[in-house]
Amino acid sequence: MSFSNIKDICHMTFAEAIDEPLYLYAIGLLVFLIASLFVIRSFKRELIPVFSDEEGLVQITPHALHELVRKTCEAFPEVNSPSTRIRKDAKELRLDIHVKVKPDCNVKHTRTLLRERLEEVMIANLNFSNFGGVDIVIKGFQEEA
Repeated sequence: MSFSNIKDICHMTFAEAIDEPLYLYAIGLLVFLIASLFVIRSFKRELIPVFSDEEGLVQITPHALHELVRKTCEAFPEVNSPSTRIRKDAKELRLDIHVKVKPDCNVKHTRTLLRERLEEVMIANLNFSNFGGVDIVIKGFQEEA
């Protein structure tokens, strides 16, 4: 079916539109553009502000922040496989840390120690002015070796 004018396009049913290659190409192009936007967005290097003073601005990359959390978690033998999600709530920066723990781990005590250590590193050492805290998510249990 070829289109003689715009009215034909507007009055097509869904079944007729699916049979037209023009609509299939348009849907394919739309999917390609959306996928391209997601890929481009994933390559975007967003910097997280740490603090600013009269000398300038200090920023950190998300990768460096993930590495900092991973290295902090290495000090706790009962915690394994940390992964971090960075959330920006209003003006605060919060960390969601997903970890695997040993089955005999005292989760409440370990969470407190991990949170205190991360807050010490983030606030005392790096001078994060907008650090809002840490949320721990247990994503599984580590096998005993």
